[in-house]
Parts: sequence; structure tokens; C-alpha cells
Amino acid sequence: MQGVRVVDFSRVLAGPWGTQHLADQGATVIKVEPPGGDETRCFAPVVDGVSTYFLSCNRDKQSVVLDLRTDAGRAVARELVATADVLVHNWRPGIAERIGLGWEQLREDHPRLVYVHVSAFGSDDPEWRERAGYDLVLQAMGGAMSFGGLPGSAPMRAGTPIADLVTGLLVTQGALQGLLHRERTGEGQRIEVNMMQAQAACLVYHFSRYTVTNEVETQRGNAHRGLVPYDVFPCSDGHLALACGNDGIWDRLRTALGLPDEPTWRTNAGRVADRAGVDAALVAVLTGWSVDDAERKLSDAGVPCGRVRDVAGVVAHPSVEAATFEHPVLGEVRVAGPVLRTASTRAAHDPPPALGADTARVLTEDLGYGVERLAWLREAGAFGSAG
Repeated sequence: MQGVRVVDFSRVLAGPWGTQHLADQGATVIKVEPPGGDETRCFAPVVDGVSTYFLSCNRDKQSVVLDLRTDAGRAVARELVATADVLVHNWRPGIAERIGLGWEQLREDHPRLVYVHVSAFGSDDPEWRERAGYDLVLQAMGGAMSFGGLPGSAPMRAGTPIADLVTGLLVTQGALQGLLHRERTGEGQRIEVNMMQAQAACLVYHFSRYTVTNEVETQRGNAHRGLVPYDVFPCSDGHLALACGNDGIWDRLRTALGLPDEPTWRTNAGRVADRAGVDAALVAVLTGWSVDDAERKLSDAGVPCGRVRDVAGVVAHPSVEAATFEHPVLGEVRVAGPVLRTASTRAAHDPPPALGADTARVLTEDLGYGVERLAWLREAGAFGSAG
């Protein structure tokens, strides 16, 4: 992605998470922030003035502060957009148009621009287009919370912000598809990433099961509705996840644990019908073993399984790559590494920028502004109090 320039007006997680993936692959990402900064700069915990949340989704970017409430700030923004291959924003529908950065307002002068708009509920329905949405709201409205948790418990969101993260991946995908389309046709386009649609798509087989059978998924904890065993089981010193996806795996699992060869358990349909019996047989054996012993024995037998790890355990896992950078305040910092490793993935990373750290340099080097122009913009309020 070297040579691709992204001007990113998005805030919080979904948009910044998506543009960070582009930065990981070598794109230049200019993060345009209001004078107060992206609000995640203040999300707890804050260590020596630095939010660990902000660290997670803004590495390898440059920060420019613009007050888009002012004519001067909006004028600079339009000049920045003129240098961009990709524009990303997550303003509610109508806001971009009010400040002169709507797709129809830009496309004539910038026909090759890939314009990615993240919205909570899309731009079409007049009842929903103005509604704001955060991950919790989208998980609730997108169905995921309705069957999260144990039977009879309150609705439970996923522990990770899945609506934001999937939306962020779609921001990356949309930008890449737009760039590919431009490469082939010479034309840019507007791409909308609708968080409600993204979360609904994550229902996958729950969605199709309802439309075909009219059955609505219910709370069942970690258990899988259509596969047995596919759950988390107690061992003597922790918990082990077991995923039996076919009858061959079951035969290997049964043999490794010394379970009886019950004829009705030989097929998944039979095991689903006798879920309680299968689970009880597994618990009777596994509670007598340590997690390490069970995981080793079952893995050696070709059974997909794994210890339930906390975050510290995940960070230490050899399959997990961290990105390391030297932060000017915190020193060496490790964050979750790039989700893809390609030939162009950055080998070294820069820390997330301080608020407005690159404003003067970007406007001077990229837009050709001189000292007098910068001073005039400062007086005109283009940079707000951060200028």
C-alpha cells in the first residue's frame, strides 16, 4: 500500500481500526482530529496522560488538528482531501454535506477518490439514518446479545467489541475494493459501511436458520446448537474448549478419553439428541485431568481443543505477534500486531501521534503552506485552541 494516501476523519474504534490496517500495510494515514482530539484519547485507563485504548488503533498515523466548525478549517480539509486516494469518515448522514465534504460535493473535482462512509444504520431509511450508535447498541440491536449468556441470564454482549471490529475490517475491505475498482476503471466511488448490516451479517447461520425454519436462537452459554460436543468443559485446574466438528473427530476424542462406543453417539445427530449424556461423560473424565494433560492428549489425537486463556496468556502465545514501538512518554509499548502479514507489511512501527503533532509539517510539506498562511489560519480558528 506504499504510495496510497488516506485522509481519515473517523473517531473512536471502527474507522480508526480499519485505517490502522491500511497503515500496517504501508499506506500514509493522515488522522484529522477536532481541537479536543479523538475522544478515545481520554478513555480509561490513562497512563501518564496516554490512553491505552487510543494506543490500540492509531499507530503509524499522522495527526492534523482542524476545527471543521470554521470556514478556514473546512477549506484546509478540502485541500487535504484533494491529495487523498481514500477518505474515511464516520459522521452521521448529512453532516459531511453540511461541511462541504459530502461525496456529491467532492466527486466532480476528485473523480478518483475512494470515499468510505461508516454509519450506524445506513443512509437510506429516514427513521434510522440520524441515529447514532456505539458497539454496545449495535450488538443489542443486531441480535447478538439476545442469545449471549447462560439460559435465563440478562442479555450479554461479547467481551470484545465485535460490531466495531467487524465494521473496521469492512472499512479496510471497502477501501481496497474501491482502489481495485479505480485501478481497473479509473473511477472512484462512495462506499458505505453500515454497522447494523455488519452486525446482522455476523449472525450468519442464526439468520438463515430463522428465515428457513422460523426458529430463533436462544441463550445456551458456550454450547453450539447444532454440534455436540462443542463447548467449554471443566478440568481439575481450569477449563478446556472442545470443538467436535464431525464424526471423525468424535471417534478420535472418544478413543483418547476412553469413552464407551455408544451407537447413538456415533453421529452428530445422535449426540445432539443426547447432549446431556455426552456432556456428562466428558465431564466425568476431564474433571480428573489437568488442563495441560487434557489439551496435550487430545491435541495429539487430532482433536481441536484449547485452554481458556486470559489476556496475559494470549499475549504470551507463540502464534500471537505484537507490534512494538518506542513511545515518547511510555517508552517501549507492545500492542496487538497487524492482522495480516504480507510482503509489504511494515517491519517497524511508529507510536500513535500526539494530538496535532503533524499539523504544521503536513500543511507545509504536503500543501505548500508558508509561515504567513499558517499564521492566518491560526488566527482564523482553523486549528482551534490546539493550533
